[in-house]
Amino acid sequence: MLEQLTSYPHASLILLVVGIGLLCAIVAFFRGVFRLLISTALLAISLWVGYRVWILTADWAASWFKTPPDWAPYLLPALAGVFAFVFLQKIAHSLFSPLSWLGGKPESQAGRSVSLTASLLPTALLTLIAVLLIRHLGTLRQIEDPNTTALTALWKEVIDRYLPAEWLQRLDPLTDPLRLTMAQWMSQISQGQSPPEKAHEVPGAKTMLQDPKWKRLLREGRYSELLRDPELDQALQDPKVQKALEQLRQELLSE
Repeated sequence: MLEQLTSYPHASLILLVVGIGLLCAIVAFFRGVFRLLISTALLAISLWVGYRVWILTADWAASWFKTPPDWAPYLLPALAGVFAFVFLQKIAHSLFSPLSWLGGKPESQAGRSVSLTASLLPTALLTLIAVLLIRHLGTLRQIEDPNTTALTALWKEVIDRYLPAEWLQRLDPLTDPLRLTMAQWMSQISQGQSPPEKAHEVPGAKTMLQDPKWKRLLREGRYSELLRDPELDQALQDPKVQKALEQLRQELLSE
């Protein structure tokens, strides 16, 4: 089954979107589109809150644990996301409880048609969430192996081919091509592979590779934490580093 999905990434990705659409249509039909819209919006906001906390608390685990456990980086984001969802749900309940007549299963044919049509909105929002998650997971697999045929990496290539990558990177800045390029060659070196020729031209490359924290993250395959490391953000602000990484990226693409 998995082999068939990886053989036809376009078709499997379309099936995923269709599945999301069918799920939203079924929920809208039986529960009402108004409830579906509110629930989807609350979910999206809560996930965004958790994601922002995840980015902003990159170093907190290291300050509390000598050797941070694998679950530590996700604790605060998970708590923030759950808290945001519960808090927003209570607000939504108090605001929209007088409009409870809008919920429920539509009885008339016209009501069903309106619900099914309006379900396209939460479908689009949930599809966007899925696209961002797939791109992020695909990025992690590409760091581990630039030539990977993992399903998420193949889906990421399809998404980048048909959707504006710059727009998606604004929603998930960790998938920026230069950030990915830097993490890829660092991962290659940590795995004992010969780095690309242009990698030696990246300013501060030797210092980066000797950083104990980065060496540990690379050794343990914790690429997600590497991507959001504040020191990596600082390095990427240097125009010289950006220029060298762009040249390195072009070299990797031409291989």
